[in-house]
Amino acid sequence: MSATPSDAWFSVFPPPRIPDVLVYVTQTWEWLRLSYADAVGFDKDEPALTDNLCEALADQDRRLSHRMDCDFQAETWELRRAADGTTSRLARADIRVILGAPGTPHFVIEFKKLDGSANARWRYCHDGVNRFVEGKYAVGHAFGAMCGFTCAPVVAEATAMAAYISEPSRASALICIPNDSGALTTTPSATDPVSAAFDTRHGRPTLVPSEPISLLHVFLPCDAEGDAPTT
Repeated sequence: MSATPSDAWFSVFPPPRIPDVLVYVTQTWEWLRLSYADAVGFDKDEPALTDNLCEALADQDRRLSHRMDCDFQAETWELRRAADGTTSRLARADIRVILGAPGTPHFVIEFKKLDGSANARWRYCHDGVNRFVEGKYAVGHAFGAMCGFTCAPVVAEATAMAAYISEPSRASALICIPNDSGALTTTPSATDPVSAAFDTRHGRPTLVPSEPISLLHVFLPCDAEGDAPTT
C-alpha cells in the first residue's frame, strides 16, 4: 500500500467530496481514541490534539485504504499580500484539506475544545467561526468546517451550540444568514447529515469575493482523564 497510486487509480477513485472527508476524519479520530487514548485525551491542548489527528489523517497507507485522494496539512498559515506588495500571516488553519492537486479549492477545518461551558462556546464562535467570517480562512471558498473536541455529551453539546449561535446578538456578530425556513442553523446538516450536527451560513461583506460561506459543525467525543473510550 505504500506505492504511489497510478493514473488509473485516480480515475477509479476520484477526489473525495466533503462528506467523504468528514467520515474519514471521524473514523480516524475513533481509531486514535481506541488505540492511543492517553495521547488524545481532553487534558491535551488543541494543537496537540489537532497535530495528532492530522498525522493519522495524512498517513499514506490509511489515506489510500480509505480512498482519500487529498492531502491533510496541519497548522498552515494563511498569507495575504497588501497593496504595497508586502505579505503578512493572518492566521494558522488547524487542518487544511487539499482536495486534489495544489491550487485547487481547499477545505479548512478549525478545532476548539468544548467542556460544556459558556466560555468554551464563546471561543468556538469568536475565536473560531469568526475567522471564516473575517476572511482569515477560506477566502473565495464556499465551505469550511468547525469541529469541537468535547468531553461533554456530544448530542447535548451540539444542541447547546446551535442554540448559542442562534442568540440574536451572536448571530448578528457572526453575520448568520437564515435558511429558507428562517432558521439560523440547519439541522440536520444539508451538506453532510451523517458527520455534521448542523450547518450555518455566514455573510462576508468585507471580502473580495464577498460570497457567503457555509460551515459544517462537527463534534468529536474527547475523553476526560479516567474515562474509558466507547465505540
